[in-house]
Amino acid sequence: MAVGAFFLAMALGFIPLGDDEPPAVMMWIIGIMGGLTLLGGISHLRLRMKRRAAYSGGRERKGTVRLFSPLGEDSDTAVLLFANSHSEWLMSVDLGSLKTVKDKLSEGVPAKAYLGDDDRIYGLDIGTVKALPISPGVPYEGKLRSRMEWAERKKAEWADKAAGQ
Repeated sequence: MAVGAFFLAMALGFIPLGDDEPPAVMMWIIGIMGGLTLLGGISHLRLRMKRRAAYSGGRERKGTVRLFSPLGEDSDTAVLLFANSHSEWLMSVDLGSLKTVKDKLSEGVPAKAYLGDDDRIYGLDIGTVKALPISPGVPYEGKLRSRMEWAERKKAEWADKAAGQ
């Protein structure tokens, strides 16, 4: 957030750049970059606050977590699917926080999720490991599920078409 605020202040002229003033287009680019960085920092701060609230007083659900999509060699994030007896949620987490359980995620691992007031997962414990969420877990149903299934079908069709040629 500090970097975004610095860039925004620089673009607005609150921080002098010396005798050589950059062109207006460059100042617009710096301002937009600063604004986006600042908004990203605020969003991340809100996620961390909601995570803390979910751990301290949110609803707790026990279930199983597994990888939703395979990991690449240089992946820093993982998309996980948390499921219990009646619902499923999709969420992305920082892979660095899952070093000890990363190899077990493809089969499914018992986990505990902490939900906020809006029925989204903000905290996820996989055994003794607290996963660091990058996005809140959203219910995997309705439009989201149908669009993901459509995308998987199209991906398979395109792979078959490419293999046939």
